[in-house]
Amino acid sequence: MSTLFKQIFENSPVAMILVGPDSRIELVNRDAENLFGYDPGELAGQPIEVLIPQSVRPNHPKLVQSYFDAPIPRQMGRGRDLFGTKKDGSQFPVEVGLNPIQADGRTLVLSSIIDLTQRVAERERFSSAFEAAPNGMLMINSQGTIVLTNQRIEQMFGYTKNELADQPIETLVPEEFRAHHPGFIKNFISDPKPRAMGIGRELFGQRKDGSKFPVEIGLQPMKTNDELFVISSIVDITHRRQSDIALQEKTEELKEFAYRTSHDLKTPLITIAGLAECVREDIIDAQYDEAQENTQKINAVASQLRSLVEMMLTLTKTDLQSEEASAFDFQGFVDNFLIKYGHHIEEKNVRFESAFSHSGDFIVQAARLTQALENLIANAVKYSDPDKAERFVVMRSFSDLSDFFIHIQDNGLGIPEDQHDNVFGMFNRFHETSVQGAGLGLYMVRRHVDKMGGAISFSSGPEGTTFYLRFPLNRPIATASGPAAQRSQGTVDEASPPR
Repeated sequence: MSTLFKQIFENSPVAMILVGPDSRIELVNRDAENLFGYDPGELAGQPIEVLIPQSVRPNHPKLVQSYFDAPIPRQMGRGRDLFGTKKDGSQFPVEVGLNPIQADGRTLVLSSIIDLTQRVAERERFSSAFEAAPNGMLMINSQGTIVLTNQRIEQMFGYTKNELADQPIETLVPEEFRAHHPGFIKNFISDPKPRAMGIGRELFGQRKDGSKFPVEIGLQPMKTNDELFVISSIVDITHRRQSDIALQEKTEELKEFAYRTSHDLKTPLITIAGLAECVREDIIDAQYDEAQENTQKINAVASQLRSLVEMMLTLTKTDLQSEEASAFDFQGFVDNFLIKYGHHIEEKNVRFESAFSHSGDFIVQAARLTQALENLIANAVKYSDPDKAERFVVMRSFSDLSDFFIHIQDNGLGIPEDQHDNVFGMFNRFHETSVQGAGLGLYMVRRHVDKMGGAISFSSGPEGTTFYLRFPLNRPIATASGPAAQRSQGTVDEASPPR
């Protein structure tokens, strides 16, 4: 070989080894000797296998021979992790390039060797940070194939790491959007820059079981060598979406509450002012009997106004009420209810019965359940049907392995069918009667049931009304600081049918 070639070879900034057809090292530069930990001249004449791990040495001569049979420039071990072995036996990751050359009528192989230790360490640091991210993280290549995921992604979508590796990203996209998704990837790759995905649109992911959930996605391009990757940060916003819906519902309720309360407070105040003016005129005209009668009217209106204010105060306390859960005493509840409301039951000529067939204790916030049941039963008594010879209200309880049920059944006036959607709204009354009330009772019942993690529904007609309360056993019980575990629905489907 020429002196110039040897000088170029020796001074190359890359570790270089020249191997002959017999797999023996014919020439090695100083960078290669330093890389593998050998003294100058120590590697010359040694089989190339001294520089590779023991585990792959038996098959290596065949690989060398196959390369000499078809010598072309290429990278060694493409798609596989390669390791070199130093003189002290330690191994380190390498990248090996092969290039055939002709010298003195022979074919030799020039190997360039790059130490990947630093690069692998950086990759491991990246992988560790990627894995430790609090959000779901995944990386795809420019073809839309998943190359890396973290554990949060696997938990979020219900897949294992192996199941997602090398799969198209459309695996995690709802089926109805999959056909157009490759086009979105192509557009991003053509103009890669950090941004949020789907601005102005609702985005959803699809789990392995087919269920969908709302997500928020951020995109970050990352270029390594000549390849472009896209890192996606994915956040499950199910709870945020539920909170937004709950907040919107609360806002609408507050608007309605403010409007109705201002109206219901203003009307009696105007009435009181008018009656007070009448009293003044009666006194001027010495009409004392009329003045006394109007004074009594003022007292009656003021009493109604006081009841309305008390009801509103009770409503505001509903969300703030908090207590420890305990076993509910059903018979004790009935005894106390009859003491408080017995005279109303007698006045209405209503037969009140109870039947408790549940098994085990029912652990619940007792004060909340007491208020809800008292309201339901008192309503049933209040709106009994005077045209029916026999009037009844029945309270039943029963349970199964997963749920606890309470039913309140009556044969009263029933709820008009066109009002079924409004049963649990604020300030709703469904019968023109002289019965006092602000129309907040069933609204507060629903709020109490929500706070206890249950569901309430009903069925109603001319024959009467039945309210169905269902509480999942081992349910979370909300307190003043937490949201309701489950929203109630005004349909029979939410609870078990009567037994």
